[in-house]
Amino acid sequence: MPSAGFGEGLVQIFSQRAVQRRIARVLSHPVVLLAIATVFATIAGAWLTNYYQEQAWMRDKNFETYQYAMDEGFKVTDELSDAMGQRLFGLNRVVWVAKGTGTGDLDEVWDEYYESVIVWNVKLARYKSRLARFVSVEAAEAFASPQDAALSYADGAPVSLHGRFLVAHRKVRALVDCVRAAGCKAEEQAAKVQEAEQELNMLGQAVDAFLNGCTNQLYQSS
Repeated sequence: MPSAGFGEGLVQIFSQRAVQRRIARVLSHPVVLLAIATVFATIAGAWLTNYYQEQAWMRDKNFETYQYAMDEGFKVTDELSDAMGQRLFGLNRVVWVAKGTGTGDLDEVWDEYYESVIVWNVKLARYKSRLARFVSVEAAEAFASPQDAALSYADGAPVSLHGRFLVAHRKVRALVDCVRAAGCKAEEQAAKVQEAEQELNMLGQAVDAFLNGCTNQLYQSS
């Protein structure tokens, strides 16, 4: 084949000592060495420039991702603070009206509070998902646990904040039902007021602890 013969010819030429000496003299010439060094320097410079640009881009993207997660973490914490504050205040307002220290009609105040419950339940899964993604899985589980889904009036040991809201809601609802009932005695009503107030006090402490825990986790990750 012609190509094979050409290759064999080149091998024979380069195998000659005289040719090898000429090539060595050319390659060892200062001008040739300078040219070779320039080529390698150009190639190395281009590679290093590309490498550092890629590293800088990766650092910028990582920082942007981290900053986005931090911003979203504080955002969901603020949203939860508003939602919890609104629902907790609504429960307290119902108790104040039920025991006669607040203003307004009991049924109307209860209905106004219950609007916050509807919003809470609609956003519950989204809140938990965002907590797991931007704060921590532990924060998400502390906010809402499947174990609290079937809490009854008799249950008093919720494992999540949502469960505590559920128990407090039912304590206040029991007070409302007692006030509405014609046969509810004053002693029974007073006992239910005390139970509701105690539950709301513990709920308020749990809300503060939860929000502080979320904030601390976000600052510790910064």
